[in-house]
Amino acid sequence: MRFVAAPDTVVRPLKLVTRFAPYIGLLATVLLPEAAIGACLLNDYSVKAEYDRSAGVLTGQVASQQTVSAVGHLFDGVVYTVQVETLYRGSLDRVIQIFSENSSGRFPMQRRVRYVLFVYSDAGHLVVDNCGNSERDSEKATVLRAVEALVRRERSGQHPNFGMQPTALRAAADAER
Repeated sequence: MRFVAAPDTVVRPLKLVTRFAPYIGLLATVLLPEAAIGACLLNDYSVKAEYDRSAGVLTGQVASQQTVSAVGHLFDGVVYTVQVETLYRGSLDRVIQIFSENSSGRFPMQRRVRYVLFVYSDAGHLVVDNCGNSERDSEKATVLRAVEALVRRERSGQHPNFGMQPTALRAAADAER
């Protein structure tokens, strides 16, 4: 004899889960705020936008790492010592320390690996946004080319949208008269 379950027994639990999914998500966010911290909250993660808002942009190699315990409101995590090879933006030392918290927002790195890093200052620490363009430099050749183009433009004094600015339009109109 074969046992065949009624179709409702399979569908009902699925309907309940889909009906209450938004509430379960909201409840998880309230009860587990650490999980919500790792979300990518910015709208623009283009190379230019991240370059403009970063405290420093560099290529560097991880020399060492040290696990650190939670202090106050800060999570436990890892402090990476990075030897700066090329500094594209910012005023940083030749050797910097980058903190990566032990949360879903962490940016794990490996020793003796070279990275392109967009660093930010947060609570007195340099950090990397795991949603951004930071990654092993071998995997980010197009990002490095974009950063180098931004540096060339910045150093040459070029302003690509200068022609659209009202003062430039007025000057062009005056020149035609």
